[in-house]
Amino acid sequence: MGRNNNFRRGRNRGGNGEQNRQRSSEYRRPQFNSQQQKEIEERENAIKEFKSQTHVCEICGEPITEISSAINNRGSGNPVHFDCVLAKLNESEKPGPNERVMYIGNGRFAVLHFENIHDIKHFTIQKTIEWEARDAERGDWRDEMAGLYSRVK
Repeated sequence: MGRNNNFRRGRNRGGNGEQNRQRSSEYRRPQFNSQQQKEIEERENAIKEFKSQTHVCEICGEPITEISSAINNRGSGNPVHFDCVLAKLNESEKPGPNERVMYIGNGRFAVLHFENIHDIKHFTIQKTIEWEARDAERGDWRDEMAGLYSRVK
């Protein structure tokens, strides 16, 4: 057989075709013992259970599909859309032409004033808005999500 024939057949294509099929099927099907299979099923059930629970935003009334981006509502501690909170604060604070309401972390928002609205590196904080109180308990929905994460790994 010439050099070109080996090139056309490709790597691992020569020889016994049945032997190559057996080798490739070994790599496609991972084998799990009964304990590993049980753990996988528990994780899948935990995910299904969590996804079956729907939370409704108290501000807009729509279901929260992306619970990881939700934030506690002021007072009730129930999850609400982050964007709904931001829109509500923009409506109540009425920022000026060179101002924006932005999230600054730890459940707080702020009204920021920019000398140049196109230069977002330089600003002054006009007002801080505590949305989630620091001493408030975490919402049950967050504990549930954290528990699911630890079960799924």
